[in-house]
Amino acid sequence: MGEKRILIVEDEADTRTALREFLERSGYLAAEAADGLAGLAQAESWQPHAILLDIRMPGLDGYEVCRRLKANPATKSIPVIVVTAVEDAPVSRLAYEAGAMACIGKPFRLEALLAMIQTTIAGAERRARPKARRNGNPP
Repeated sequence: MGEKRILIVEDEADTRTALREFLERSGYLAAEAADGLAGLAQAESWQPHAILLDIRMPGLDGYEVCRRLKANPATKSIPVIVVTAVEDAPVSRLAYEAGAMACIGKPFRLEALLAMIQTTIAGAERRARPKARRNGNPP
């Protein structure tokens, strides 16, 4: 199965580094992108198993990055977890409308983020299986 790849798209260097180090200690391969455009390019070339995406970034905000990821056939199936300092209903609603699979507010417990990543990746893997297999029928 191999190590799962997580892309962190976050404009704050300290936050990116802390998340990358935590994910690597937790057994993931992690890469960083400092802005939305870099995140889009990295997502397409690296094909991560999940993306942690900040909402408030200069240039392209997280909503637009998520919309572009979901519009691109090469990245549309990669689950996006929005990580935001503003945890309220309008932010979550806009994130889900843009295509995010989950939202978590900063500050968060690292264990809660890890559980969310695991659940999100497992759900994406289930959705990617052929329908016959999901129904228990032979392929």
